[in-house]
Amino acid sequence: MLYRRHRKKRLVRLKRAIFSLIAAAAAIVIFCEYHLSDFRPEYIRAQAEILSVNSVCDAVNDSLENLNYSYDDIAKVNYSDDGTIQSITTDSFKINTLKSSVTKAVQNEIAKIYDNEIEIPLGAFTNITVLSNAGPCICMNFNLTGSFSSEIVSTFESAGVNQTIHHIRLLLTSKIMTTSLDYSGNMTFTTDFEIAQTVIVGTVPSTYGTLYKTY
Repeated sequence: MLYRRHRKKRLVRLKRAIFSLIAAAAAIVIFCEYHLSDFRPEYIRAQAEILSVNSVCDAVNDSLENLNYSYDDIAKVNYSDDGTIQSITTDSFKINTLKSSVTKAVQNEIAKIYDNEIEIPLGAFTNITVLSNAGPCICMNFNLTGSFSSEIVSTFESAGVNQTIHHIRLLLTSKIMTTSLDYSGNMTFTTDFEIAQTVIVGTVPSTYGTLYKTY
């Protein structure tokens, strides 16, 4: 009889312990889910920005390296017999080839990172700095897509008496969309890449080819 009572007490304590563990686990899940709504957008947005910017820069740099255009490939400064600058002409075909190549390279690179995963440590939910990276991590998945447009622009920089540095740059505008199970966000950023440059001696015309003079 005494044995049965002890056994019954042990079963009651075991049930209480199991119930306590289940309740604690449920509380942690509810706590994390509640705070994830605050952390998820910020974490995903930051990770998406890092991934997209790095991918865009890598794709553009690789494309420019493969094309290997110099200033003389893209533009030509035309002088008169007395040394006065008459015009600056540009090679539209090569400019369009460059823009097309860069845009395709960026699209292909972004497609490689469509599926992504981010880990948030449990310590981040405590709002305590020293614990922000502590504890096991919660994994979240998100998708990343984008559209891109490129533009060739020209700028001039004074380089001394009657000398001007002509810069030809590529401006790439990226519109990135990030989506997850219960979050979606958009960001737009423009990156600036130097294509070619040269020093021009003489007065620069205000317009030329398809590019415009800016300072």
